[in-house]
Amino acid sequence: MTPASATLHRVPSWTEWLIACVIGCCLSAFVWQGLLAGGGLVGGDTYPYFFPQKQMMAEVFARGEIPLWHDRTSLGYPLHAESQAGIFYPTNQILYRIFDINSAYNASVLLHYVLAFLFTWRFAKSQMTTQTSSLLVATVFVYGWFPVRVSLEWSIIGGVWFPLCLWMVDRLLEKPSRARWTCLAMCFGVHLLAGHFTLAFITQLTCLAYALLSRTAALPFGGDLTRSQAADSAVTQNAARTHRWKSAGLVIAAIVCGILIAAVQLIPTLELRQLSQRDGSNTVFNPAYGHMPPVYLTQLVASWWYWHTPEMAMSREMQKIPFLMMDADTNPVEAHLYLGLIPLILVCCVLREPIRQRLRHTQWRTWAILSVAGIVYSFGWLVPLFRHLPGFGFFMGPGRYTMIACLGLAIIAGLVLDVLQRRQRAIIRTLITVGITALTLADVLKSAEPPVCDAQVVPHPPMDGLRDSWVARALDEDDQKSPVRLLLGGPNIGNLYGVSSVPQYLGLGPAEYFASEPVLETQPTSQENNFPSAEQMIRLKSMAVTHVLTSDEVKCLSDECVLVANGPDAFLNRVWGRGGADCFLYRIKQPKFRVSATPEASLKDWSMTFHRPSEIEFQVELATTAKVELCELMFPGWNAFVDDQPTKPVTSSGFGRTLEIAEGSHTIRWIYDPRSFRIGALISLTASLGLAIFCRPRGVRQR
Repeated sequence: MTPASATLHRVPSWTEWLIACVIGCCLSAFVWQGLLAGGGLVGGDTYPYFFPQKQMMAEVFARGEIPLWHDRTSLGYPLHAESQAGIFYPTNQILYRIFDINSAYNASVLLHYVLAFLFTWRFAKSQMTTQTSSLLVATVFVYGWFPVRVSLEWSIIGGVWFPLCLWMVDRLLEKPSRARWTCLAMCFGVHLLAGHFTLAFITQLTCLAYALLSRTAALPFGGDLTRSQAADSAVTQNAARTHRWKSAGLVIAAIVCGILIAAVQLIPTLELRQLSQRDGSNTVFNPAYGHMPPVYLTQLVASWWYWHTPEMAMSREMQKIPFLMMDADTNPVEAHLYLGLIPLILVCCVLREPIRQRLRHTQWRTWAILSVAGIVYSFGWLVPLFRHLPGFGFFMGPGRYTMIACLGLAIIAGLVLDVLQRRQRAIIRTLITVGITALTLADVLKSAEPPVCDAQVVPHPPMDGLRDSWVARALDEDDQKSPVRLLLGGPNIGNLYGVSSVPQYLGLGPAEYFASEPVLETQPTSQENNFPSAEQMIRLKSMAVTHVLTSDEVKCLSDECVLVANGPDAFLNRVWGRGGADCFLYRIKQPKFRVSATPEASLKDWSMTFHRPSEIEFQVELATTAKVELCELMFPGWNAFVDDQPTKPVTSSGFGRTLEIAEGSHTIRWIYDPRSFRIGALISLTASLGLAIFCRPRGVRQR
């Protein structure tokens, strides 16, 4: 392909846009037909992590409020600061207001797969691939990297912005303007609002590297030379280097602006990070977790038909190269990288000199460099060094950098396919490429099946079982009398019953939840010992746990517990895939209530009058002056009012919000009003207004 003909392929027609959109919708509907039909995802983090957040978000949205606090996961945590919730992300703001939770979740997945395909196709077009080869590139990237990670909602929601931001960078480098720079800054900002900043950070790094390495960046800004003319002209090395740095400067400025736009999400997250297990002093957090061991790279050749067979999945630990082993663990999902055999063969064709000569006017070298860099970092070797650089030490999962390689190698495969078919008639090229794309789609989807993928689509989503759950009804009845806190084996799953539950599962959570205390036992370890044990009962009471739910009957039940009921549960059995097995619900006879006082005798009576995630009000009657404790996590932003008067808390952290109160009857109200949210919202609003003024048309600015 000549440079002139390649340029013609860069700007697609409306017909090509329509074709790509239709194909993207059809592929999303075909691959996720179970979700389209009303099914649901089960497995991985879907129910232990994302659905409890979505349920809380939807309930608070329905009341017209902002979901700032999650009071059902253990003793609570700042929901808006836990970035994976994405409460400010536009599609979350819309979908979870108009659909039920499962439908909104399915619609989000389907929509983002369509958009990811469309944006990848458009960026591939900007890399001088033909229409059909661009569709192959989009298929390889979107359905080669994301389906295996379907249990991680942030993968596709964040990954959709990766090709879009790269396309915006390419447009900006080709012809710098206020409008194009503004679009890039907005893309960076919304990407950060999507939550889980790992992919956003990878996107920013890749965009910056692309600006420095791209052939487009070597062209004079605002010049009249075409790409082909510039390639043949006497542009000096110094001029090209200068323009590359100018290009990088534009991208850096857009990244900074995007950070300011997303400050409403970033500043609360930074506050939580400083008070979390990732503050640098906790050994629970290891940035090298989720790396890709070097031997995993053989997936590129031997994927579903050898490497991902159940037998190999069980013996994967034996495949690690001893002198290259990491001290961190990994898993098949994080370490997955597969393009399909045909695209891999096409990539290998660049080893031939004639092919490289015909690719000399394309960006294949840029993507070869970026792909190798992404793969090398995914091994985890550089984490001990890079973790001291800004941003790198904040995230786990270096295996996620394979996203760069998946896109880069897919683009190279598309470029090579165009070279090999340059003399074929259009209809022949189309038929060959369509056949390769179809075979590759089947190939990469086969690689994303279990045992690698840890989630699957089921026709009847477990959320539908909540309507018929006897456990939900029993807990709701008790919750009307006094707030319930449940001990359940599946972390966070008890939240979906509408009550608080322990233990918790948090990727970025307050440090109190990652203390050195033993892990709570959620099931009896022996039929001969009492459950819960005396030591555990002390901990359960200190956390105001009122109920215990087990999947097996407790033979030696503690004298302090009593059986409420047992039987198959329509919700929990679907989540755990237990068929018709019984669940057993127990109540602690004399639990510690959410409200207590020191000394105990001073508390004559108390009652809960108002209980919402970000606001709690209760009344107490004290015989003497006492310290009144609400058994919830104390976190910056919680303000106390006693009889409508602001009162300074005795505690500033820990599992308890304590006030010193005089004798008599009082109304106590706790309100969550974090300063970090207000500051972040102010910065985001100011940055958005400034960006709107900056990109106004010239005539409006002059007037």
